[in-house]
Amino acid sequence: MLRVLDRLGAIIDDTLPGLLIGLVTAMITIDIVLRNFFRSTIPDGVEIATYAFVWMIFLGAAGASRTGSHFQVDFIDRIGARGPRIAARLIVEAFCCAVAAIMAVCSWQYTMRSWTRVSEGLEMPLGYFYMIFPISFGLMALAHVRRSVGFVTGRRQP
Repeated sequence: MLRVLDRLGAIIDDTLPGLLIGLVTAMITIDIVLRNFFRSTIPDGVEIATYAFVWMIFLGAAGASRTGSHFQVDFIDRIGARGPRIAARLIVEAFCCAVAAIMAVCSWQYTMRSWTRVSEGLEMPLGYFYMIFPISFGLMALAHVRRSVGFVTGRRQP
């Protein structure tokens, strides 16, 4: 079951940001070509690219948390004894998990309040675009919990 979740996580926070950066690059490039050579633009292209860029950043941050490269405390590696090293790692993971969980709750509340507001160009509720915030922070909190369990059970090296 955990391997399925890991694969799903890799798709969500590794593959999707790559596709989104491709979309952003293509849209901006096409928009520049259209503007400079044909005096036209992609309708609402800049707004779409902006939202895709924000989604890419937050999904990438969730992926960095999942792989353990988003926030790193190096001095813990210098602790010689295994017990204190695990305790120090658990403290760091608990703090990061708490921050991510608080951000997930706060961003969920903000997203729920944004459904009555619409984007300027696309005229869609902003909740669709803001939903990435609670999703990414939730994925970050889950990653820190999973890493903590791995330290305690010995599946991960502290």
